[in-house]
Amino acid sequence: MKTKIIIIIGCLFSLFAPLMYAQEIKITGTVLDEMNEGLPGASVAVKGTTTGTITDFDGNFSISVPGTKSVLVISFIGYQTKEIVVGNQKTIKVTMKDDAKMIDEVVIVGFGTQKKINATGSVRTVDNKVLEARPVASAVQGLQGAVAGLNITNDAGGGLGQEMNINIRGIGSIGDGSISSPLILIDGMEGDLNTINPNDIENISVLKDAAAASIYGSRAPFGVILITTKTGEKGLRVNYTGNVRISQPVAVPNPVDSYTYALMVNDAYTNSGGNAPFGQSQLNKILQYQRGELEYGIEKAEGQNDWAWGQRSYGNTNWYDAFLKNFTTSQEHNLSVSGGGDKVNYYFSANYLDQSGLFRYADESYSRLAINGKVGVRFNKKVNLIWNTRLVVTDNDKPTALNDLFFHNLGRRSPLMPVMMPNGEYNKESLIPAIQNGGRNNSKNQQLYNQATLTYEPIKGWKIYADMNSRLESPRTSRQFKKLQYTLPDGGTQDFLVLEGVADKAEYSNTGDGTFVIQPAAGTNFLEKSNGYVNYFNTNIYTDYEKKFGKHYLKFLIGGQSEYYYKETTRVATNNVLLDEKPFLSSTSTKNLISDKLGEWASMGFFGRINYVYADRYMAEVNLRYDGASRFPSTQRWAFFPSFSLGWNIAQESFWRPLHDVGLEYLKIRGSYGKLGNQNTKSFYQFYQKMEAVPGSLILGGERANVLSVFDPYSTSLTWEKIENAGVGIDWGFFNNRLSGSFDWYQRTTKDMIGPAKALPAVFGGDAPKTNNAELRTRGWELEVAWRDRVNKDFSYGISASVSDYQTVITKYDSPDGNIDKWYKGKKYGEMWGYEVVGIAQNDREMAEYLAKHNQSAIGDKWGGGDLMYRDLDNDGSVDSGSGTLSDHGDLKVIGNSTPRFAYSFSLEAKYKFIDFRAFFQGIGKRDVFFKNSATFFGFASEWQRSLYTDHLDYFRYVGSELGANMDSYYGRLRTDQNNIQVCDRFVQNGSYLRLKNIQIGFSLPEKTKISRYVKKARVYLSGENLFTITNLKIYDPEAVGSADDAYGAGKTYPMYRVWSVGLELTF
Repeated sequence: MKTKIIIIIGCLFSLFAPLMYAQEIKITGTVLDEMNEGLPGASVAVKGTTTGTITDFDGNFSISVPGTKSVLVISFIGYQTKEIVVGNQKTIKVTMKDDAKMIDEVVIVGFGTQKKINATGSVRTVDNKVLEARPVASAVQGLQGAVAGLNITNDAGGGLGQEMNINIRGIGSIGDGSISSPLILIDGMEGDLNTINPNDIENISVLKDAAAASIYGSRAPFGVILITTKTGEKGLRVNYTGNVRISQPVAVPNPVDSYTYALMVNDAYTNSGGNAPFGQSQLNKILQYQRGELEYGIEKAEGQNDWAWGQRSYGNTNWYDAFLKNFTTSQEHNLSVSGGGDKVNYYFSANYLDQSGLFRYADESYSRLAINGKVGVRFNKKVNLIWNTRLVVTDNDKPTALNDLFFHNLGRRSPLMPVMMPNGEYNKESLIPAIQNGGRNNSKNQQLYNQATLTYEPIKGWKIYADMNSRLESPRTSRQFKKLQYTLPDGGTQDFLVLEGVADKAEYSNTGDGTFVIQPAAGTNFLEKSNGYVNYFNTNIYTDYEKKFGKHYLKFLIGGQSEYYYKETTRVATNNVLLDEKPFLSSTSTKNLISDKLGEWASMGFFGRINYVYADRYMAEVNLRYDGASRFPSTQRWAFFPSFSLGWNIAQESFWRPLHDVGLEYLKIRGSYGKLGNQNTKSFYQFYQKMEAVPGSLILGGERANVLSVFDPYSTSLTWEKIENAGVGIDWGFFNNRLSGSFDWYQRTTKDMIGPAKALPAVFGGDAPKTNNAELRTRGWELEVAWRDRVNKDFSYGISASVSDYQTVITKYDSPDGNIDKWYKGKKYGEMWGYEVVGIAQNDREMAEYLAKHNQSAIGDKWGGGDLMYRDLDNDGSVDSGSGTLSDHGDLKVIGNSTPRFAYSFSLEAKYKFIDFRAFFQGIGKRDVFFKNSATFFGFASEWQRSLYTDHLDYFRYVGSELGANMDSYYGRLRTDQNNIQVCDRFVQNGSYLRLKNIQIGFSLPEKTKISRYVKKARVYLSGENLFTITNLKIYDPEAVGSADDAYGAGKTYPMYRVWSVGLELTF
């Protein structure tokens, strides 16, 4: 029976087999690009099946399909995917078009563009969607964490108008006066990322290595940020975006209450062998005030017609709560009109940002008005002109008392001082009167940008460009300190003046940067005004020619560039202004002090670039730059800087075809090497001798006449810092570019940094001139990975992540004594030296036994239980710092590094029908932090110098302490000396963190929904910024800890904000 069944099945198969084979159709074809050249490596697949192939080197393919209704899907990275019904065709010819929407596949580079798949330098692009997803005040904030290797930090906190620190791939130079910030170009002209309207940005390219940045020469030794603004397109379009923000302070330190404070201070004094400053009577009053039994926290000083200020009072004030509001508001509005036709296109926009600060007692505001207009005119097929004008007006207004040291001092104010006095006035020691009525500090600036670009195309593929750019600035500042009064207990008044932030000089004083300040006599006032003028002019003339013949692609670029910068500032300062309400410099009873400052520089460069690509498989690029700069002596002004790079798209090789078929369509290896020069310095004329006016010996009219005194000798050989860059990278795009990413490794060496020369004999009478004699090396790596997919027509999602790391080491520096607090050969940037702690002595006997073997008298005396035991690393019987040099550093060792390491970010985004969602996280994986003046309690050398927070309660206390025993503590016992607050490994904190930088959910009305026949698109969103942070760092915000070497104590900055935003987007 089985045999019959098999025979019947075999007969049926033989009957239908010819029909089955007859349905198989063999299709041959060619896939071409827009230049009619064969496109190798394109994917050709039969839709709905696993059948597929790829084109050969000439773009040809052959594939069998089931039938005439079969659909071929042709795709290639950077081109629009096409679907073709086979029908009766046996031969198919397909022309692929560039996918204009795939912005990431085309990168903006110096003086041109390149396809990403053919780029050999390290270039990363950020489109405007990244900025639009975060309603932030500046483009800099929106870029934080967006690009691996682009390091944006906010050490100074959240002050209004506060600029953030930017570097690409770490610190580039420690040379005297050198600047290692990247060059920022807006539509080809140097500009400010803090002032450009983020809504005007089309995309941003970050050029990270020499191969990408060297075309800009000595102005871009440490990378370039290229910003391209929006242009008009066909059809009229009106866009409005606006949002209202509510901002709250985050990571605000938490001081102890006044009673706890008094107990801690008493402990510090008694532990140091002194008497407790707060007796039981005052402690009782502190408790009574906290219980509400006393109305005021201060009283008349005994035997004086004044108040019992400072430690004699008994209030209970949290000064952060007293000064900072729970929230503040801001708003931003943007309106743009764009459109055009075949001959003319235009884009006009206006942006207004208004921010208010967190202070309770006085207004604090920052505003920015940005107006932009860009018009493009195509005169004919060969000539095109683009004109762009941008006006930016900023206004930063705040109380004069709110200076850079305000939050440093705020953390040190005693909680015993009350806010209010018995007479109903604010306590003068609180600075509230100074903030309210002590004068204003106002900074205004107007920037006018004008740009014109003329393009001429004589023949197809050959273009000539001429750019003319100018920037005019008029910065103005006004700073006033008013005379104030407070009421004495008997009803009389006393004048006082708060001059925080002004140098403590009895007469006129030059601070060194051209700014003169006055310390007036008691009861007078102070006024300073300055006006500046900046003129920057830039010209670029260049031409390029590109040609594709067969599988070969060539592009040549050659051109020249010139820059000129001029800055002039005039300052006038005076005191004894007759009317505080009308602060005119002319209305004064004393003389005005006038000073001015002038800076000027120019540069010129000639550049060229050659790009060669074979079959989208092999790439080569050479950049040449010849630069001259006025900052150097005439014999040292010109230098030549070359770079080259290579790329290999392995996915185009025949041996890769099996991997291509399973989705690994794109894999490119690239490498680069180049040299650049650095002319960026804070000094305009660093090779000139320095002179200053000093009183001479000749007396004229009863006064000594000023004479010019020459400072130290100068060097005539100062020249460029020279930067060598080398790196390799891998780019990939798999599964139709749904999985993409890149990895880079690099090394950057900065040579000929300006450093100290060898010391001259003392009889010379001056310091040796600085010279180009220092070097450093930075090594690092970067990784970026992204997955983006569309599940169906309604749902799409994306996940992206990046991480980068670098370390910088000094490889050459003239440091004969090897002082460990200064630069020396082998020192890592951010290195911290300190003692190693053995532990905390639990009692006097343990301390005595330890001291018998390891004397700590070099640090302090009166040691006992609860004090720190420092390790005697050199086993010489004494714990000390030696001479503080490499050859004799005693028991000091490297205990950490403050450089932020492993900067990372990741984002999640999704869209379902009309709802979109995005979450963005950013953080630092490793950073050592030591708060010199805040991490531990330190003494009472003056009225200030005390920072007591709730975290400090974890200090050593014996059984019986009113605050409770704590013998297993983090801090040693409190003292008024330096014994337990040495820089040491015990108090090095982990500054790593993870922060939810932004989360946003939006709702777009469906296109079919009719709000109005004029509204084409509408979207509303809710956004949150800095919503939560995961960190082990104590007391302060891990993102705003400042420098580890901050003499005033890192972390004492204006608080960062948690921001809630509600926004609206409309398109008409």
